[in-house]
Amino acid sequence: MEAIGDRLKGNSVLSDETKKQLGEFLQPLVLPREVIERIMAGMEDHIKLANSPDRSVRDKSDVLMANTHVRCLLDGKENGTYLGLDLGGSNFRVVKVIFTNGEASTKTSYYTLTDEVRSGPCDKVFEFIAISIKDFLEKEGLASSTDKIPLGFTFSFPTEQYALNRSKLLTWTKTFKNPDGPGRDPVQMLEQAIQKETPGLPVDVVAVMSDTTSTLMAGNYLDKKCRIGLILGTGFNIAFVEHVRNIEKWTGDNKEPTHVLVNIENGSLGDGGSLDFYRSEFEKEVDKHSNHPNSFTFEKSFSGHYLGELVRLVLVKLIDQKLLLGGATSTQILERWNFTTTDVTKIVCDKEGDGKNARDVLSRMELNDKASDEDVEMIRQVALFMSKRGAYIVASALAVCVRHVNLPEVTVAIDGSVYEHHPTFHPDMTDLLEKLAPQSKVKLILAKDGSGQGAAFVAVSALRQRDLNLLSA
Repeated sequence: MEAIGDRLKGNSVLSDETKKQLGEFLQPLVLPREVIERIMAGMEDHIKLANSPDRSVRDKSDVLMANTHVRCLLDGKENGTYLGLDLGGSNFRVVKVIFTNGEASTKTSYYTLTDEVRSGPCDKVFEFIAISIKDFLEKEGLASSTDKIPLGFTFSFPTEQYALNRSKLLTWTKTFKNPDGPGRDPVQMLEQAIQKETPGLPVDVVAVMSDTTSTLMAGNYLDKKCRIGLILGTGFNIAFVEHVRNIEKWTGDNKEPTHVLVNIENGSLGDGGSLDFYRSEFEKEVDKHSNHPNSFTFEKSFSGHYLGELVRLVLVKLIDQKLLLGGATSTQILERWNFTTTDVTKIVCDKEGDGKNARDVLSRMELNDKASDEDVEMIRQVALFMSKRGAYIVASALAVCVRHVNLPEVTVAIDGSVYEHHPTFHPDMTDLLEKLAPQSKVKLILAKDGSGQGAAFVAVSALRQRDLNLLSA
């Protein structure tokens, strides 16, 4: 990142004194090239630990580098009917994909899990899913199918995977507070629920995966050069196509294709303290008051759940130092988590000298009447700066994956509200990637809601791998 003072030089709203003060305030948060490269080196170190055949070495890593067991990408010749499930939030999706010579036709239905279901015995979650699948198949005229329909299951929670359709839930996250479930296999729980609630349902659960894996597969449908999937929304994760020769812990065969999708689970990078060299006082405070202190460290620098709070903390300190709003404050601005990433996104959409969105946010904070045009522009600059800082941190992790894929051209499929709606993340990530991974031409694409459709695509892979008798352990 360039020195913040350089960025402010041409600003016509801020006085020279304000530019100087704001520049000095933000300068310690700038991430110079050497710090970016230290982040990359740290991620590479943890990937190496996670790939060790020695379990005691792997346990030292902050990331999982989980083998998804998915080895076959799409080739444009697919045919048949497949189902995808997507469970990760209160809205659960069932997706039907009909392939005709590689062209996919998709139908999606949404079902809402109540708070009661998401906090009670976890069997109720899977019983709800089974009933929803039956409802969907009845509406689509498939409930009486004589052939079992291959089904892929996007299960967006930390798991340890043993086979394409076998895994173990490690912990519930997000809005799920079920007291049981960890240690159990989500596919087996779904199969048991189907047997109990909807016996005879014509489905074959052939694969289970993370939302990042299914996003990669959705991206591969959109662009055959896609080799990386990234979630950049409330949370963060990356999956990419790794060469099996780079995986020391690999115990599968070496037949073609000699690659496999790996799910890094790198939102937790830095949990052991390896990234403390760049983490600011604001990131540390966000962590301290989060739902999961001392975990998911990496994503607390930029993801949708935390970016708004990071910006709020910066603004509060500026107010405390009487550099902003003349030191005026309010209950609203002092309330933790009250300043959201949506607020940040709105503010960065303002143009210089036109702070309509920022003033809307300030009105909600009951501070608009105390804000000068210079205050509004300072707030915009803070939002832009913290957003760029976050985008650079994401790009550093992405560059590591691009280097592993090691192709002249590689496409990255991205799903998530931050990437979709925030206007500066895409250009800022692209700019830095050109510098960090010059050996590859990197293209970033939106794979909106890719985790549902992508689950069906992984079902295609599962059948293809079954036919090829691939061992992906």
